[in-house]
Amino acid sequence: GYTGFPCLGVEWQKLENPDMRTALKMKPHHKGVLVRRVEPTAPAHAAVAAYDILLSFDGVDISNDGTVPFRSGERISFSYLVSQKYTNEEAVLRLLKDGKEVTASVSLAAPVKLIPFHIKGAPPSVSMAAPVELIPFHIKGAPPSYFIVAGLVFTPATVPYMRSEYGKEYDFDAPVKLLDKLMHHMAEQPRQQVVLLSQVLAAEVNIGYEEMLNTQVVALNGVKVVDMRHLVSLVDGCTEEYLHFDLDYNQKVVLATAHAKAATQEILAMHCISSDRSPDLPGGAAAAAAAAAAAAANGAPGSSAAAANGADAAAAAAGDKCKEKAGSGKSSRRR
Repeated sequence: GYTGFPCLGVEWQKLENPDMRTALKMKPHHKGVLVRRVEPTAPAHAAVAAYDILLSFDGVDISNDGTVPFRSGERISFSYLVSQKYTNEEAVLRLLKDGKEVTASVSLAAPVKLIPFHIKGAPPSVSMAAPVELIPFHIKGAPPSYFIVAGLVFTPATVPYMRSEYGKEYDFDAPVKLLDKLMHHMAEQPRQQVVLLSQVLAAEVNIGYEEMLNTQVVALNGVKVVDMRHLVSLVDGCTEEYLHFDLDYNQKVVLATAHAKAATQEILAMHCISSDRSPDLPGGAAAAAAAAAAAAANGAPGSSAAAANGADAAAAAAGDKCKEKAGSGKSSRRR
């Protein structure tokens, strides 16, 4: 199938200033660009380091402004050379490391974005240690990934989600910290996600937390949250008296574990949501099957279809009701 364009996985800056070139131990004949950062998930991370100087790509010399020869009399950014390669193809880099020239062969991989254009979740049978498949394209028909406990609705940050929340100009209207993660932060591992407390379905158990919207979940009971599957496993396996959710902006949500889990089913029923999690999460497929079986046994018209599409029901019920309730609060809380 189509794997998209590969990337080298580095951020760079021009080296047009002569003082900068001299300070970096470049000889008069040296030309290239300064590597600022290397993505931890990129294969190049093993061979390229910050402040290395990239002199050439596959034998083509790179100018101090980051360009390479193109058509007759024209030049183009050297990223064009990267785009001509296939995913997992090798490329030969010539680097200057502390004044010494070295050559390295690196593999070019599809980029891993911390906030991707879309996430296709691994099937529930895959262990939590397995990476999710990150696809930077919009795939129609895939239900959103979600998890609900005590009325707290969690979902991963993706570009389609941000667009649905903040409109076409999400890159101006979304919270500043989310935009910073979208544009500047790098994933530290392939399956890493920005997990959001998307909204709160108001209930007695979560009183006082109703206005918390689209804020990143940093940790649960002191354990850093890696992705949605990790969060679900932490909640399901919690044996402590309280669930301590640490959020961005130093916000905190604390719930009594037993009370939170006991109240979840009642809140789901109140909002006509068939399952507390989407099928891509641990236990999600089993929960959806159980909901469908229960609906069929009760003979509720149309409820079997609703159970089979738990994510759609959650998106409709949770999203519409909470947006209507907290629409004005959202605009005032954007950062």
